[in-house]
Amino acid sequence: MTNHIKKSLMLLICTSCLCLSAWASPASEDKDISYGKWKISYKGDTKKVNFVRDGSNILTDVYVKAKAGNDTVNSFEYSDVVLAKETVSDIFGTGEKYTITYSGLAGKPSLLQIFYFYSGHDYFLTEARIVSDTETSSNYIAPVYTTAENTFLPTDNSNRALRVPFDNDGFVHYLSSPLTASDVSFEVTSIFNGKNRKGIVIGSVEHDTWKTGIKYTGKDNKSITKLACYGGITHELTRDISSDVNKPSKEHGSIKGKDLKSPKILFGVFDDWRRGMEQFGEANALIAPPRKWTGGTPFGWNSWAGMVQYVNPEGVKDVSDYIKTQLQPNNFENNNTVYIGLDSWWNENFTDNDLRLFVEHCKVNGQEAGIYWGPFSEWGGNGERYVEGTSGEYQYKDLYLYADGRPRKIESWALDPTHPGTKMLIDFYVKKFKSFGFSYIKLDFINSGILEADSFYNPKVTTGVQAYNEGMKYLTDACGDDMFLALSIAPTFPAQYGTSKRISCDTWGAMTEGEYGTTGYMLNSLSFGWWLDRVYPFNDADHILLYNPDEANDYKDGSNRARVTSAVITGIYMLGDNLSLKGSHQGNYTARVKNKAFVTNKDINDIARMGKSFYPVDGYMAAAPGKAETLYMMETDTYIYFVAFNFDKSQVKQAEIELSRLGISSDRINEIKELWSGNISQPNGEKLAYSVAPQDVSVYRIKKGSGNPSGVEKNEVRKSLTSYVENNSKLYLQSEKAMKNIQILSVDGRIMTKKRVNNETDYQLSVNSYPTGVYIVLIETSDGEKLQDRFIK
Repeated sequence: MTNHIKKSLMLLICTSCLCLSAWASPASEDKDISYGKWKISYKGDTKKVNFVRDGSNILTDVYVKAKAGNDTVNSFEYSDVVLAKETVSDIFGTGEKYTITYSGLAGKPSLLQIFYFYSGHDYFLTEARIVSDTETSSNYIAPVYTTAENTFLPTDNSNRALRVPFDNDGFVHYLSSPLTASDVSFEVTSIFNGKNRKGIVIGSVEHDTWKTGIKYTGKDNKSITKLACYGGITHELTRDISSDVNKPSKEHGSIKGKDLKSPKILFGVFDDWRRGMEQFGEANALIAPPRKWTGGTPFGWNSWAGMVQYVNPEGVKDVSDYIKTQLQPNNFENNNTVYIGLDSWWNENFTDNDLRLFVEHCKVNGQEAGIYWGPFSEWGGNGERYVEGTSGEYQYKDLYLYADGRPRKIESWALDPTHPGTKMLIDFYVKKFKSFGFSYIKLDFINSGILEADSFYNPKVTTGVQAYNEGMKYLTDACGDDMFLALSIAPTFPAQYGTSKRISCDTWGAMTEGEYGTTGYMLNSLSFGWWLDRVYPFNDADHILLYNPDEANDYKDGSNRARVTSAVITGIYMLGDNLSLKGSHQGNYTARVKNKAFVTNKDINDIARMGKSFYPVDGYMAAAPGKAETLYMMETDTYIYFVAFNFDKSQVKQAEIELSRLGISSDRINEIKELWSGNISQPNGEKLAYSVAPQDVSVYRIKKGSGNPSGVEKNEVRKSLTSYVENNSKLYLQSEKAMKNIQILSVDGRIMTKKRVNNETDYQLSVNSYPTGVYIVLIETSDGEKLQDRFIK
């Protein structure tokens, strides 16, 4: 378990644990736990509980199911039931904690079913524990398990269940499926009505030990007949189970002790499931804060798509020069910075001196240099090879993860993140990268480090997630806070180690799907994974390709506009064409023409500078499960952005959308501008008419007639401000520009502090009197720019 997770979990220990009340017997009596709009209704005849919100049953007949040693136990099987109530105050706020203890089953450990309620939240947290007088083990604990038929949505064909993949390997898709079948989601799911947007969100907010699965079964597109949320899943999509005889399978590792805890689960009912997913992300970020990043959204170029294995020193320096002279002066930059990244094969094609000269070349051009590496991978399967940085102490076979005695492999052979040889390998490469001056590392195939195994070098580590946390903590400590860590193929959680994470797998430039990842495939991940920008500073749409002479029909102007748009509404902004006209693997001049034409639109690039992911307008309108939504939006203080894609190859898409669906009315609109064409329009009554050419996109920027009354700049800001709290009492502010005015607001918009300062770039003030919670810092600089950050007290 990482140190900062330990610190966060310590905060979860209640600071005021006064036992206020309890009830014990008889267990056959009905009892209710009530808090705000919530009620947990214990039914004495079944010894199961119902989750009730605003007087309506959401889930019925919920119980705890767990494995203890070789036995499976269920909470309803126990004869004795006791409830204890405590007050709680932690990083989620103040509230109440309820513990239902089930005991009295001969020869079996007790089960604890625990609920945490907090004021101001649309969700509660729940977990389960196995408590025994003697040591036991478990690789499965489900705090929420029901096989009752539950109908909490209106009967409607827009009802959906969301499948979130475990990682982004193998071109896996998110699914938004009708409630008609069984499926499993990883770490979180939402079951919602697409039209009225109401729905539930359930998922794990702790990622220190368990891989969490949520299994569900839909019926008649209106009900669910099973919902199981549990720690301990292994599956083809966790890469632990395989039908390939050459790839051994492994069950989830077991934890051992007298008190075994499940992952903590968030369960919420939301008027808008999209906000529910965002609150889920924010809850995760409270427990494991995202990796700090004080720079803006990275704009840049990566060698993989255009140069692949032919990346070469002269060619990448020529790309650097082209971007410096032709793109950077024309809006393709952020904070006067562009990143130029070497991908795979640099180790074959570059000497150490080549790497040094490349970094120096980028620096002269006002650019930052990036490099590529897989810290938990060995390619080629040569276990006899000595590990770099270990002075011959270890061979790769010593570092391999094993299942049933055979080396584990996804694409590469997997290395044990807890092994000293792996850590020495990390030290060797990170020291080299930093000594050369690289400031950006693309980390690939790190899902190899979260696989289950027969054992790990660290005997205290018994699960893949524990091993991954240990290895990633070591890696990020070695890199330091000033290195941008771009996670490529990686598990979604734990998330606190990456500055960005690629939201999908390799994405090329074509509009529709084929053999390779495409714009439509990438947008599937944005459609249902946008909320991950709450747990990572940035989502990553992968490299942008705008030219391929062999597939000209797939790289027309409309497709290029769509690909650029898909990136800027996702997060970081990385070009991928071979833009070199020098070196051993030259590109084509047309690629330069295309890039200059499509990546220098100021209005479009200003969207990228926000660094925030757009979210789906609907969430249920994709052509089929696994496909992408076509309509996206984002609201800032000044604008509402509305983006419409058209995947059809021949038909123009002409339609209207109700302005209310975008959260605005016509009397609040000043102007509507389509940003690719520059055309200005006005609403058609209470509707917005839009038109999109075949395989193209339209981006509408709706200027509001009035600003946000709270003064909170929601997203249209650059990350040039850092705030942090020490000793839970003093707030430190650091700004790249001199500060003139400071405002501190609570998350609900209340002004806590308003202060004018004398052009300071560093400032501190007391927050000792602030209640526990999350706060927003708004800064006005001496030149009028608005900066924003947030901190936790």
